[in-house]
Amino acid sequence: MKLIGSKFYPDLMSIFDEENKVKDGWYQNSPDKDSWARQRFNEANSQFGEWHEYELSHAELLGVRLHWNKHFGIPEEGMTVVDAIRLKTVRDWIAEGKAKDLPDDSHIWLAGSPLMSGPIEHQRLKDYDGHLVVLDGIHRILAWASAGKEPVLAFIAGTAQITRHPFAVP
Repeated sequence: MKLIGSKFYPDLMSIFDEENKVKDGWYQNSPDKDSWARQRFNEANSQFGEWHEYELSHAELLGVRLHWNKHFGIPEEGMTVVDAIRLKTVRDWIAEGKAKDLPDDSHIWLAGSPLMSGPIEHQRLKDYDGHLVVLDGIHRILAWASAGKEPVLAFIAGTAQITRHPFAVP
């Protein structure tokens, strides 16, 4: 991981607004645009109190721990990106070309560990020690990991330490 620098939380929210303009257009009549993600960012900011911008390699991206996601078939205890991109549902989603609609120049949002007061998706995570945990950007993470994109820009709440090799068996 290459540290780009520390970030102030209000500045991150402005960046999030700018990077999500396309997605916000999908929910034009909704006052709750990206409310799930914003709640996670607020929880992460309360829990960790620090944010940093990093460049991640493809191998580091593969080691990110994803939370439960019914659409992709990610189980309640979560799984790493390297395991998720092998799922038939993920491969089918990529093959359908749905990833092409995602912005290619945005950040993913991660944390150094699960959110303690966060959603059920974080409370049920298992085997996350030594992995970064996704806060927002699961679709982009899967698309970019499948495509081998490198580097990937990430905002990370807390300490970003990867202590386990992305391909290590839990």
